[in-house]
Amino acid sequence: MRIALHLACLTWAAFGLGAEPAVIRREVPAMPAIELKSVGKLNLKLVPECSALWVSPSQPGVFWTLADSGAKPVIVPLWADGTMVPVGKSYWGAVTLKGAANVDWEAITGDASGNMVVGDVGNNVSRRKELAFYLFKEPKPGVTEVTEVRKVTFAWPDQTAFPDPELAHDCEAMFLLRGKLYLLTKHRRDTLTDLWRADIPPVGDRATLTKLARFDIGGMVTDACVSPDQKRLAVLTYRNVWVFDVPLVGEDFFRAPALHAPISPPMLSFQLEGCSWVGNNHLLLGSEQGDLFRIPLTDLREAK
Repeated sequence: MRIALHLACLTWAAFGLGAEPAVIRREVPAMPAIELKSVGKLNLKLVPECSALWVSPSQPGVFWTLADSGAKPVIVPLWADGTMVPVGKSYWGAVTLKGAANVDWEAITGDASGNMVVGDVGNNVSRRKELAFYLFKEPKPGVTEVTEVRKVTFAWPDQTAFPDPELAHDCEAMFLLRGKLYLLTKHRRDTLTDLWRADIPPVGDRATLTKLARFDIGGMVTDACVSPDQKRLAVLTYRNVWVFDVPLVGEDFFRAPALHAPISPPMLSFQLEGCSWVGNNHLLLGSEQGDLFRIPLTDLREAK
């Protein structure tokens, strides 16, 4: 079986030959930071460091997570409070992606058709010349190994130095929308993020990336996710959360109506790296330390 995402392809000509997209900036509302309170705890033996979250559209209440660099090549199902998912008289543990390697897994996403993608896209000091997506079908309850996994590699088209002195080619955020796969970069020397679209061919093992936009998000992006009704896009940084309306057409996400809030975890050392949805009106955030937090959209304020 070949798992393919049919993605349209743009060219750099959209911005002029070799041109960078202009930086989009928004005015955020003045408000106190939301003080996060833990609503659950992950099993740190199964997930040593939560690096991403994604809610299953086909298995009610199930969320998928994974650990980053050096961990086993597994994804883990869980409930919104971090507890394990029961299967019969036992529990559903880690699911191995056969043949995959966890160099630095940082993102997970999927769609209502059962397609899932794990992003081996971490690039802390921008040294990696090749990164990868792993494409597969969402595991059924109780499955412990996915045997049909497609690996598709890619490189950042605008990176010419390794390491990149600007440290602008790390990535921890990825989402699927309308059959298209998108990435958001994590800049380590400024507060910008670049939106890229990945063109994954029906056949072949190499993806092509196109830069679509650059946004001053006010921090380092650690995850992104689309709501179950496909109407909102949430983007997480270590200390902020954004929620954008998804445009009816096109990909101009950062100029769409948006909500924003600063967030404050229980300890400054907490790294918030997972973001998913509970229904269409609440966000579930995960930290590398294993704590889970829940935010209603009513706590956010409108950005201009």
